[in-house]
Amino acid sequence: MVRKFIRILTFLLSITLLVLTLALTWEFPTVAQTIPGLGMSSDEEISVKPYVPVFNRGNLEIAPVFLDGKIIGTIASFIKLDSNTNKNQASIYSAVVRSQLIHSKLQKILHNMSNYTQEVLPKQGISTIEAQEKELRKQIVTTSSESKGTTFVSVTFPKNDVPEIIYSVTQADIERPRFGGSQPLKIAKHAKEITENILIQAWKERQTPYLLAQAQLAMLLLVALTCTSLTLGWIQKQLTIRQRKLKDSLSNSETIQLEDNQTFSSSKITEKFRAIAPQFDRLSIEQRYSLHAFYNSTLFWTQWLVWLLGIGYISSLFYWSRSWSNWMVGVTIRGSRAEEVIVGWAPLDWILSFGREASLGTPLFILLLLLVARLTIKGGDVLTNFLARRWSEQKSIQKRQTLRVSTLARVSKAWLRAIVYLLLGVTLLHHLHQLGTFTQVVTVFVGFISFALSLASQNLLKDLIAGLMILSEDQYAVGDWIVIDGKDGLVESITLRVTKLRNLDGELITIPNGSIGVVRNLSSEWSQVNYAIEVAYDADVDRVMGVMEAIAKQLYCDPQWQEQILEAPRVLGIDKIAHTGIEIRLIIKTQPMQQWLVAREFRRRLKKAFDEQGIEVGVPQQVMYVNGPVSKTSNGNFKINTQHQN
Repeated sequence: MVRKFIRILTFLLSITLLVLTLALTWEFPTVAQTIPGLGMSSDEEISVKPYVPVFNRGNLEIAPVFLDGKIIGTIASFIKLDSNTNKNQASIYSAVVRSQLIHSKLQKILHNMSNYTQEVLPKQGISTIEAQEKELRKQIVTTSSESKGTTFVSVTFPKNDVPEIIYSVTQADIERPRFGGSQPLKIAKHAKEITENILIQAWKERQTPYLLAQAQLAMLLLVALTCTSLTLGWIQKQLTIRQRKLKDSLSNSETIQLEDNQTFSSSKITEKFRAIAPQFDRLSIEQRYSLHAFYNSTLFWTQWLVWLLGIGYISSLFYWSRSWSNWMVGVTIRGSRAEEVIVGWAPLDWILSFGREASLGTPLFILLLLLVARLTIKGGDVLTNFLARRWSEQKSIQKRQTLRVSTLARVSKAWLRAIVYLLLGVTLLHHLHQLGTFTQVVTVFVGFISFALSLASQNLLKDLIAGLMILSEDQYAVGDWIVIDGKDGLVESITLRVTKLRNLDGELITIPNGSIGVVRNLSSEWSQVNYAIEVAYDADVDRVMGVMEAIAKQLYCDPQWQEQILEAPRVLGIDKIAHTGIEIRLIIKTQPMQQWLVAREFRRRLKKAFDEQGIEVGVPQQVMYVNGPVSKTSNGNFKINTQHQN
């Protein structure tokens, strides 16, 4: 239990750190949905550009109006204004500025209402919420009037104070589609009617009974979030255990059973299928592994999504944290009309309106990007492995096709990751640009980096094109033994940029695809033992060839070697007659990558046969010419006699 508590606490701290990091990275929009005590008191104090989303409808831009972080209505302005259209001072303001002006004035009145109920009414003996609400309704005076061609709504609190103009009807407001009539006076009267109720409701949400009820709801939601997270974490742990088992199986795929936990017996499969069975089993295991990885990733990001949405909803329960909710989850005006605001949910409305009438919060937007990116990658792995296995089943009698399927599957996964990360980066940069993060200096720096990358990408483009040709022409695949410019080795991996070889010394050789010229593939489709041996010059060549042919046929008929040898060996005959001996050549067609093993066994058997038959290998022949008489000594050696002349 202690470990689980520590994990939950760590998870919550991680979310807090993430939120704080994002708050420091991007402009934190608390100004838009002002926290009490930070509200604007006058129009001149609006110096910071608030974060207020704007939505376009025809030639109008619509912006929500906030009070304590809650949308109480929407305001309109023209996208492009003509000088003849500006009939009053409010018409020159954009929707964002008008929204902030209304918000700051209402926030000031709400602040005065709170002070009035805390300082004035208790002195008069009015302390209950119901009695204070009645007194507030008496003190709030909302009026709609027209002066000099401008219709406006004013609020007075307390009733003996100076009226505050809250809202002026502009031409943009008149041209908005509405059901209650487009006459300026009707629009103002409707705004007057809802203003008092909005202020009273906002005041009630600041009172202790309401806050205690919301706190209880927040605790229940927090418990539900914790239980949900623990459940998802337990399921994720089980999937992780299964993933580890499958990963161990991949490292030792020769001993892996298929999904039905039954291995193929030698009597039920052909020799060729037995040769590719390890590759087929590996594809099956990789498919199951990628499927578990997809489920695991889904659960992981679902936990983050659940916590973010849960914290966002809990933040929306309180007036002081509602701005956090708008920043984390988003804002929506979908379904709202000029006369009223229909409560919606920003993420759902963002999907249904394709982003035209709702905006996502920055944390949720980034989290959804990461979620979509990771699930796309994991889902792509599952689909790639599924298609690779299906293709391998259709081509199961050809080992070469299985090798090629495995290679193409790896390259496809790598390219899917590259494309997803590229799109993710472009989307994030676009979002940062919309938030105004890019200054002129940053833009120049990014342009310089882009120019430098374009110059350095010439060789990269050459490597990518060469890699594409290698894969499309099937020059070699993972598992082949190839020779490139005198460097030979087993192909460990192929990407569109490089090819990696592992030689017999264990060295990893990385070769850019653009520099690859002639390639010798020693294991494509089939391999061959090209064996030549020199025997003594005076040996009986017919007898020697008979012995070689007999040993080769014996090896071909051996049950342990029948799978590796595809055709009956052939003795080609005498290739060369030289002073070192007579060279006789033999070839044996084998399975790919089996030529060296078969050649070693053939040489071992041939050596034993030559020893039994008394056949000697070739020895260089030398002739010595001497001058003078030769005599034989007593020990059997020869001696050259020299004569001395006087």
